[in-house]
Amino acid sequence: MTDAPTAVRTTAGDAGFGRPFQTRRSKFAAYVPGFLRNPLVEAGGMAMLGGQILWSIVRRPTGFWNVVLDDMYDTIKRAWLPIAAALLGFLMFMAVLVVLFFDMVGATHLYGPVLLLQSMRSFTMWIDSIVVAGVIGTALTADLGARRVREEIDAMEVMGVDPVRDLALPKVVSITLITTLMSVPSLIVTILSMQLGGIYVAGLPSAHFYSNLFSNVQPIDLIAVVINSMLIGLLIGIVCCYKGFHASGGAIGLGRAVNQAVVVSFVSVWILQLAYQALVLGLFPNLGSYR
Repeated sequence: MTDAPTAVRTTAGDAGFGRPFQTRRSKFAAYVPGFLRNPLVEAGGMAMLGGQILWSIVRRPTGFWNVVLDDMYDTIKRAWLPIAAALLGFLMFMAVLVVLFFDMVGATHLYGPVLLLQSMRSFTMWIDSIVVAGVIGTALTADLGARRVREEIDAMEVMGVDPVRDLALPKVVSITLITTLMSVPSLIVTILSMQLGGIYVAGLPSAHFYSNLFSNVQPIDLIAVVINSMLIGLLIGIVCCYKGFHASGGAIGLGRAVNQAVVVSFVSVWILQLAYQALVLGLFPNLGSYR
């Protein structure tokens, strides 16, 4: 007769960062098949960490905004050039390819509104998430992971300092605000890239381009983009903080945690987009219609 599967065991220090611990609620994970257990544990840990961060903000929404502003300033100062270059390069490449296709089928009048609406829902959001996760998220994971490897986080726990409140919360708020603020400039870069592609590739007049463009964009489209960007930034921040907090194995383990943070961020954003876009189009079915 075999014993029941052993429940997932973690150290007491891991419980503070959202990893499942030895309680009745977490014992069911021991009965999950092995190939699903690790993803389940990771997702549960990230959800718990996100809940801790959000509850900390609601419970005491003061005392961290100066750190958030300083972190935003430092991040934008270091990363504005790769962010701008990535946005402009990706969007220009996409605009040229799309305008070539519409020009070949003789539908250049549909080029502006169709591409902008799709960019607002997918292309621009994906490029923003790639840039944020690849530039800002990796730096966040490396910073927290280095603190974990050097045992600085363990020292903070011993001194009674909450690492989630002092380290994770400002980083998550900072990356969320940066991603949200990037949404409008990203759309502007998208429109300029589309205009340049239409002028120099298809010979589309600017007046004709903009008249078709703005007649098909509604205010709810812009609101949905801003909310979408905020959720993407929040999700990437939580994933990167979780991976940084649970880095182990020295420099090799830290590099592995950074790679995993980027990959998990992409997969999480993809799942988020499926649910979010389905919800938005379900609530506002006329958003996809051409006028």
